[in-house]
Amino acid sequence: MEAVRDQLTLTFQPPYEVPITIAINGALMSSAWFFLPTGLRDKVFTLHGSLAFALILAAWMYSDVPSTNTLGPDARRTVAALEDPVMIRRMLYAKNIVLWLLVTPVCAVVAVISGLLEHSLLSTVYTVVAIGVLPFGILAVSAWVGILFPYHPMPLRYRWEHRRPHARMLARWGVLVVTPYVLVPVLGSLMLAPSLLLWGFTAPHGLSEKLPDHDLGIGIAVACAIALACAIGGQRLGGALVTRRRAKLQAFLSDPVRG
Repeated sequence: MEAVRDQLTLTFQPPYEVPITIAINGALMSSAWFFLPTGLRDKVFTLHGSLAFALILAAWMYSDVPSTNTLGPDARRTVAALEDPVMIRRMLYAKNIVLWLLVTPVCAVVAVISGLLEHSLLSTVYTVVAIGVLPFGILAVSAWVGILFPYHPMPLRYRWEHRRPHARMLARWGVLVVTPYVLVPVLGSLMLAPSLLLWGFTAPHGLSEKLPDHDLGIGIAVACAIALACAIGGQRLGGALVTRRRAKLQAFLSDPVRG
């Protein structure tokens, strides 16, 4: 709890990078959902319906650098904790919990409102459970990127002025900035893959129409079980990666001009 309080304090200090990033992603997704032409919207979003909107909103809000670059923006605290594996694990847990606290309540409220408007109480409950549980598995695994390939937050102008060597300052950074937009949806899809197969083979109309509540609940339960296993295993492996890469992380994170 102390680690979570510390992380919340840091999150809501200027320049408010994490809250602003999450809010922008949510606004972009909502704008695309409501204002894109129908044909284009169907190509952008493969799932449809008001409850699907809440799930996709959560995925978009998590799909940015706070879910992957977990160590770089907090280099000073990370370096101080590198010799203490327990503290590192607590920091990683706290970062994930704070992201969850920023995203999940908003998306859960959206799901509840949508469910009440559609009079789909049971489907709403299942959707809220999915929104609450699946992110823990996704965030535990996506954090590996920031452990293997951290980077320091720098103004784009500074990166361009110090762009040599290009591979380090621009190419590597550019790839890592784009990575969460691909990685987070892929992880979510993988955790949902067994459920999608189950629905495709057992639901009366496959995935082409609204799923019966019973089938939806079984699929969500399977996905949540996979996500919880990924959360436990992902956090342990993340801590082990930090321990294994302690010397490299200390050298990189202690030098803020390394990009």
